[in-house]
Amino acid sequence: MAPYTGCSHACLYCYITSYIRDPFHARPKRDLLYRLGRELRRGDRSKPVSMANSSDPYTPPEDRLGLTRKVLRLLYEEGFKVLIITKSNLVVRDLDIIRGGWCAVSLTITMLDDGLARLIEPGAPPPSLRLKALGEIASHGVPCSIRFDPIIPTVNDSLELVEELVSKAAESGASHIIASTYKAKPDNFKRLTSALTEAQRMKLEELYLRKGRRIGGSIYLPEDLRFRLLLRVRDAAARYGISFSTCREGLAHLNEAESCDGTHLIPSVRKHLRHAL
Repeated sequence: MAPYTGCSHACLYCYITSYIRDPFHARPKRDLLYRLGRELRRGDRSKPVSMANSSDPYTPPEDRLGLTRKVLRLLYEEGFKVLIITKSNLVVRDLDIIRGGWCAVSLTITMLDDGLARLIEPGAPPPSLRLKALGEIASHGVPCSIRFDPIIPTVNDSLELVEELVSKAAESGASHIIASTYKAKPDNFKRLTSALTEAQRMKLEELYLRKGRRIGGSIYLPEDLRFRLLLRVRDAAARYGISFSTCREGLAHLNEAESCDGTHLIPSVRKHLRHAL
């Protein structure tokens, strides 16, 4: 579930521009806490809640509004397990709640170069701060994974980057990595390629527009290339002692974990930190 509609991180590759109006202007969902409270009372507590798969729960307005923090408290009080998915270091603010709940955290880190990230993910905190947040969260005993998603050919697919990213993730305390390749849609493809070099644009046009495979409303990389890129990440993960999985690729045989999204990391026993409420 997402406390906000839209996401102000404004990542060039983001797919929400195809179905959300004014997508890069995050705004709170109307009457969220009232509606959520009503739904949770009759909800299935055996299923984890994912926050969030389209609009980041720690999108910049959260720093001021604190809506995600209120949602976490409500989920905690109602006994729900939570997987937090974010590319913001602001998640550290809520450690007092997170470390006491049935909760795991997945931080998206797509590259390590802060300058490149500023170009591709202009509204998101730099990767260096995300790695620091990962280390702090893991040091409090919260299970953590990283999302290397999306992998974009010519941008962040090199052997050197994969090796360094996985090693830093493991060093910071991640026990799992989820990787997926970039899925092109007309709007995000135009936005992304306009920020890259001519050579990069031409290569991506070849891989997606001429050789890619249309699945649903997106264009995927050729399957053999997706397999090689994801195997590269899985091999690096094995070298650093962390597990690997991939989602939405049709390559489930590469997975080494109980879930593709990291929900298997959520603890089965909850601590009692009443002061957090």
